[in-house]
Amino acid sequence: MKDDKMRDDAPRSGRAQAVKAAIADDVTGFVLLCVDAVFSLVLLASGFNFFALPALVLALVDALAMFVRALKGRDIGVFLFAAFFAVYASIFLYFLIWGADSFGRRLWWNLVLCFFPIALTASIPVVKKFSAERIAKFFVPVLIILVFATSLVYAMFMSLRARPTVERMWDGHDAYLDSVSARRKGSPNVLVILMDDMAYADISAYSYKYAEQPSTIDTPNIDSIAENGVMMDNFYAASPVCSPSRFSMLTGRYSSRGYLDNVVFPTVVDSDPWSPTHFFGPYQFLNNVDGILGDEITFAEVLQASGYDTYLIGKWNLGDYGEYLPTEQGFDYFYGSYYVNDMTPYNWVRDAGEGYPGGASHEEVRTHAENLDQSMSTGMFTDELLSSIEGSVESGNAFCTVYATPWPHYPIYSNNNGNGQGDTSDDSYIDCIEEFDRELGRVLDYLRTTPDEVNGGTLYDNTVVIFTSDNGPGREGAAGALRGRKNTTFEGGMKVPLLVSYPAGGIGGNAELQSTLDVTYSDGAARQLTTTRVQSSSMMFDLFTTILSLCGVTDGEGDVMLPTDRVIDGVDLSALWRGELDPDAPMHEALYYQKKGKVQAVQLIGVELDGQSYDFKYFDRVQSENSAFFDQYYNNYLFNLDLDPIEGYNISMKYPDIAARLADALDAFRAEMRTNRRGIK
Repeated sequence: MKDDKMRDDAPRSGRAQAVKAAIADDVTGFVLLCVDAVFSLVLLASGFNFFALPALVLALVDALAMFVRALKGRDIGVFLFAAFFAVYASIFLYFLIWGADSFGRRLWWNLVLCFFPIALTASIPVVKKFSAERIAKFFVPVLIILVFATSLVYAMFMSLRARPTVERMWDGHDAYLDSVSARRKGSPNVLVILMDDMAYADISAYSYKYAEQPSTIDTPNIDSIAENGVMMDNFYAASPVCSPSRFSMLTGRYSSRGYLDNVVFPTVVDSDPWSPTHFFGPYQFLNNVDGILGDEITFAEVLQASGYDTYLIGKWNLGDYGEYLPTEQGFDYFYGSYYVNDMTPYNWVRDAGEGYPGGASHEEVRTHAENLDQSMSTGMFTDELLSSIEGSVESGNAFCTVYATPWPHYPIYSNNNGNGQGDTSDDSYIDCIEEFDRELGRVLDYLRTTPDEVNGGTLYDNTVVIFTSDNGPGREGAAGALRGRKNTTFEGGMKVPLLVSYPAGGIGGNAELQSTLDVTYSDGAARQLTTTRVQSSSMMFDLFTTILSLCGVTDGEGDVMLPTDRVIDGVDLSALWRGELDPDAPMHEALYYQKKGKVQAVQLIGVELDGQSYDFKYFDRVQSENSAFFDQYYNNYLFNLDLDPIEGYNISMKYPDIAARLADALDAFRAEMRTNRRGIK
């Protein structure tokens, strides 16, 4: 019996020794196999797309190790082969399981990209076995170089689109939209005009110059929106960059609730022109978020559900596929670009939602090459805007239109003062805005001269017209005396103009609150605007709630009907705009300034000090906006925005109790973002 047992154990012992010998001979391969196997399991289990690219880097490391061994004339070893194949298998399976493209595309796209590196690697032992040693010694390194090259091709053209790994709110989304009633008679049209990177003082009505001095930029048509309307002095973008701010405007929520912390870049994989920006998303948003999540509720979706025709003309910049597309976010029709005008690619599409008459799906109307000269953009967008509005008027439907111009975002273009395409050498920031103003005049003239057959008066009387910008100025533009610019949470980066008109709705209609604003243009022409100046602080997300209120999306008691499954940060400004409240009435207890998902500052509203009420702003730690001190941070910075709106003087040492109060508010909101980031109720 003992001899039999020894005979049984002998093969096992021999195999164990063989494995140990192989490991000893191929320590590098064994270590790489262990690392690759663990990483592959993490990739497949977590679902995070930002692990996919490092996984492919591991495959390149494996290929490099193979090459070094081949040059030294050593055997590559089974472990190194196994490590390489394990990585590729995990990447292939990851995109089949987690990918956001259609299953068919995920299958064939990754099969094509995998085929050559896998086939070349598999051919190495065949070449070694059936070729002379001299031939194998030459061809094996060549094959490994080709493996490395084809793996690089895979890295360049891999699609990182994957399903989001965040908590979803689809049930509440669907239930709320199902509860929205049909549009009430007399509900207004909506026209939101959203500029891109336009500064607080870039239009004549907000000019940083005194009234008796001519404005730098002439914008009489934009200014005219304030006539008998409202002009807000302390309105803020929700972010110092575009995508998060646009998210907040549409949803009524801080952008961090949607994991939208920065600018959305193209996810498209293209070789002509090549678009390396498809790598950016996974490393700035995490959780596989590539834009505005489909279960967010936009004011376009709400008005669409109540019977409005909904249009978006111009720039989207909130995602370029699937649930992130504008036609999946409540817009019947989209004409423009999914991207910013300095991105690659920058093409225009025409996209229509289900049931839109004569609609098209992702029809490219201008290529990236055609958009290398953007001189005619403003006129083309204006034509499309007017065409969509006219279509609704002819059909007797109310419209909700967001005109998101790409201007004055860099690179700057204009139509050369009417001379058309071709010479772009004289295009200036001033020309760009003034051309936009002239073209907007066509739209406003149409609204003012077209009778409203349903409600009486003109279309302009019965249209809520809102003009604003998504953040502060980039390369050019005047923020007045405000500190900071785009991509900073100082006032210059986030305070933006806001003009509102809705004559039939009583916006700006309280004569006791109206004042006269003198505006002088560069040609010497003077204009007096009768408008209501509102000093109360508010933020971009307030437009969501206010638009719903003005359009009659209310409950039986007249209050705005909002979703109940999620936090809505925006409040209803309609009473403030109508003059039913004091122009400086506090609408929020606090406003939070966010950048790249970080809560950098807080504005606490209505803080009592020496018998007066003030708005204070506080940074506990913020990087200097001065390029000379880019490596420095300011700590414990407190500003009284009523007395020091340009944030010139830190007073935290004088009012430590107020600084501590704002610091506590900042900490509390940050804690909320950590524990319930999506704001799920």
